[in-house]
Amino acid sequence: MTAIGPVSGVPRNSGSDSALLRLERNNQSLLSLEEKLKSYVCEPKTRRLYDRMETIKQSLQNLKNSNLEIIRALKDHSLFYEEAKERILQQLETYKTLELKVLEYIGMAKLHC
Repeated sequence: MTAIGPVSGVPRNSGSDSALLRLERNNQSLLSLEEKLKSYVCEPKTRRLYDRMETIKQSLQNLKNSNLEIIRALKDHSLFYEEAKERILQQLETYKTLELKVLEYIGMAKLHC
């Protein structure tokens, strides 16, 4: 008998389960970063800030879409954890980099108030 993991009935496999959970949490964090960018404080005051914010928004959207693609493929079993492992790690690294860019942008936007 196979134990069922906490994520959508996926058979318990510590690597697969933790990868799914991390990607799902990552997507929630991306939504949070998007909300921060919508804040009045983050409103761009210069063309340079506007361009930077648009680039960051597009990167956030691309990363969310890519995360969802991997999550769906893992849940549908059309992609196995071992095949996706490197891509998942890359997604998480990209998130960390993007998070730093958002925080940097927020700091720059506050300076231009």
